[in-house]
Amino acid sequence: MDLLLRSHALLLVCVSTCILAIVGAVYRLFYSPIARYPGPRLAALTFAYEFYYDVVCKGRYSWKIQELHRIYGPVVRINPEELHIADPASYDSVYVGPGRSTEKWEYSARMFGTTTAAVGTTGHELHRIRRGALNGFFSKRTVANLTPTIQELVDHGCELLRRRGGANCVLNLRDFFAAFSADVIGLVAFGSNYGLLDREDFEPAWQKLMMDLSSGTHIMKQFPWTYPLLKIIPPSIVSLFHPPGTHLFNIRNDIKLKIEETRSSLNSSSTDNGKNVRELASQPTALHTLLTSALPAAELLTPRLEDEAFTLLGAGTLTTAHTLTTLFYHILANTAISHQLQTELSSLHNNLPPGTTSLPLADLEHAPYLQAVVAEGLRLSFGVSHRLARISPDTVLRYEAVYNGRTYDYTIPPGVPVSMTPMFMHLDPTVFPSPHVFDPSRWLAPSTSSEDDMAALKRRRAYLVPFSKGTRACAGMWLAYAELYVMLGALFSPGGVGRRMELFETGSADVECVHDFFNPSPRLKSKGVRVVLRKGVHA
Repeated sequence: MDLLLRSHALLLVCVSTCILAIVGAVYRLFYSPIARYPGPRLAALTFAYEFYYDVVCKGRYSWKIQELHRIYGPVVRINPEELHIADPASYDSVYVGPGRSTEKWEYSARMFGTTTAAVGTTGHELHRIRRGALNGFFSKRTVANLTPTIQELVDHGCELLRRRGGANCVLNLRDFFAAFSADVIGLVAFGSNYGLLDREDFEPAWQKLMMDLSSGTHIMKQFPWTYPLLKIIPPSIVSLFHPPGTHLFNIRNDIKLKIEETRSSLNSSSTDNGKNVRELASQPTALHTLLTSALPAAELLTPRLEDEAFTLLGAGTLTTAHTLTTLFYHILANTAISHQLQTELSSLHNNLPPGTTSLPLADLEHAPYLQAVVAEGLRLSFGVSHRLARISPDTVLRYEAVYNGRTYDYTIPPGVPVSMTPMFMHLDPTVFPSPHVFDPSRWLAPSTSSEDDMAALKRRRAYLVPFSKGTRACAGMWLAYAELYVMLGALFSPGGVGRRMELFETGSADVECVHDFFNPSPRLKSKGVRVVLRKGVHA
């Protein structure tokens, strides 16, 4: 009798599951608010379609989406709930300023497991509060005050390159820039860092760890329970099947200690927390800024600050490092570009006061050709490679345009996640002719003042979005710019070690993005951008 009851119960569960699946499929295909939008039926039915391309094929769904746009047009349904837009002209209507409520879709917000950080916050108002606590710290003015810290690390890094580059030693710039950017964000966010620049070969394990964590974001997005599960499993067991998970919690434990140290130093009015900890009163860190902000007490609990700090560390490492790596490859691969950049920097150095060795950030920012080189580096490094989904909870979005010769007219209802991919905006040949060619001249003022040329330049500038736009744009934009300018200025100025660099067994495939792990990744077997230093060069 008991066996019969259990059999009936099992049958009931199976039948109920099948009915729910059928009802869900019918709803998604015919009654969903986005049922009328074009796209593959399988993508409309299940997230498994995206899973296949991003998890099984290792971060390839972005290119599949690009293919879908060629088939279906400028607006495509790419999973059961999300629409993707290909037309760059729509960017400003999706990524808007504070005048319109904009939310982040939970599905994409959980990619890094840091759902209480500002970047992982879904609601508009809570995000405004959390982000507001750090906006002043990452402002252009505050970053200008941080320039001596950046310059000190740049000078130290340049000296290490000189010392380690002797006897035809091969230097890996990918690992060097990852160590540099991590050391910068460590000092800026926590007041101390891991000293990665000083480690052997610039600690290549750090860059690999960050990319391993980044590549796991697709799993986290599809299966949000994986991160909480990792938290409760003993590290010794986690290391057996997911080694990066162990390192993740080691980093988070370090961050927790830094939070408590900062909190303790504020409570005791003491800053003697180690030789690498800066004077909080004279040069506050991001943690200090958060802990002394007007945020409610619940927002200052250690677990939430852990999320915020870990996000700063991760975001501050990979994006800037990848941009610098991309920049240096293209500069070193093109003699004419390298020569023109060096000539401009030499001219700036000739105007420095006696005894001054480093170019001020303001001078670097206003150097026309350097500006163009940085812009082109940002264009081809993308910022992040993944699409960024936004929800307008109470606004109807209208898409009405001629795209590839056809007229489209769509009304997107409130509450629907809508995304665009900056990577493909930056490679749009209608905006950037020969988009895969590194050409800084496309950012220079045109030789003629014709309206068409000026309009084309204005359009290119509008569609350069490596930091995104709107209220959820990258908070660390000005810090990233400062790192790019100061590093380029130091390495390619007269006497700079960058003038002696020569690419070693490195090609465009070592910087070209072919995997979207949220952060751009070249071919998986790439060894990075490697260089040797030429002897006897004293430019």
